Amino acid sequence: MKRGIKDISLLEKIKNNLFYTGIDKNAFKQIQNEVAAANLKALRYRSVLVSVFWIYCICMSFFARDYKMCRPAYIISLCSCIFSFLCSHFFIPRFPKTLPLFKFIFRLSLLGGGIGIAVCQWNLRSLTLFAVALISPSVFIDSTVSSLAVHCAALIIYILCGRNTISPDIFYWGLNNYMLFSVFGLLIGNAINKERSERYVYAEYEKQLAEMQMRYAFFDRMTGLKNRHAYEDMLTKLSEDMPDELCIVMADINGLKVTNDTIGHKAGDELITGASECLSAAFEGIDTIFRIGGDEFCIILFEPIEKAQLCLTRLEELTAKWHGNYIDSVSISTGVASIKEHKDVESVFAEADRIMYEYKQKYYRSRGVDKCYH
Repeated sequence: MKRGIKDISLLEKIKNNLFYTGIDKNAFKQIQNEVAAANLKALRYRSVLVSVFWIYCICMSFFARDYKMCRPAYIISLCSCIFSFLCSHFFIPRFPKTLPLFKFIFRLSLLGGGIGIAVCQWNLRSLTLFAVALISPSVFIDSTVSSLAVHCAALIIYILCGRNTISPDIFYWGLNNYMLFSVFGLLIGNAINKERSERYVYAEYEKQLAEMQMRYAFFDRMTGLKNRHAYEDMLTKLSEDMPDELCIVMADINGLKVTNDTIGHKAGDELITGASECLSAAFEGIDTIFRIGGDEFCIILFEPIEKAQLCLTRLEELTAKWHGNYIDSVSISTGVASIKEHKDVESVFAEADRIMYEYKQKYYRSRGVDKCYH
């Protein structure tokens, strides 16, 4: 997946590569929390790993003359790694915005120690410069500008450390090599960081897609309420583990078929959405409201029946005030039953459905309609 890379100007590409690890700004903002978490983990792990290396080097400095000359660089770098590790545990979690600073300090200690070796150990100079210049840009998920800043700081360290300690010809040879290796390191690091960031963007996209698919699997698109699939899943759970407190409310929109036949399906859809809005408002804070059919709803409450009755009173007030664009009013027949009066979950649902149907019959009889339209 190549988000933020296609169909943009050369200037935008350069900007993205410099500041946003090769992806576009918006995509980078979506994953910056994940990137920060990965960088914090890397700081902890690599601080320990590099500390072990510097401890080894300090130990070797007691037995080899070349290592002895590098001992101050080893000690400074070791202290910097320990400091970075401690801060990654105790300081950065409290002040997350300081993470870039400590990344900078850690990478600079890595480069500074490497340069210390290169300055003092002539036989490892080229290899050391090559290693630190290429490894450093890919230690963290970083922008090219950040890596460049660390390399420039390390270059200053090299100049200050090497100008008066090694011969001019070797000093300038090492300086040119470091600059050359740094360019290669920055290019390689940029490519690695770009690939890492795109992986995070793809993972974020996959996560959003999975959430969307889950929502479509368990939620009704028209109303936003849970659908029949979620309802049946809940029935299975309730059958396996019957709760002590359970109250079922069955609800059915009155006159939906008549509305669809006489005014049109837009009015019918408005009636469905209006009823769902009234139900959601009446049973506010309850996320077990299901649309189980075209005009049928079910609300499952793990509360006493008195709570459900209060919500149904609120529902009557809301439906009385509701007005749509295509139709003026909405009417909902309801039935409620409690587990306290029954031995199993199925009988609670059956009782609530029976009461709801009786209210629906009364509604149509009060309007002189013999056939119960749904």
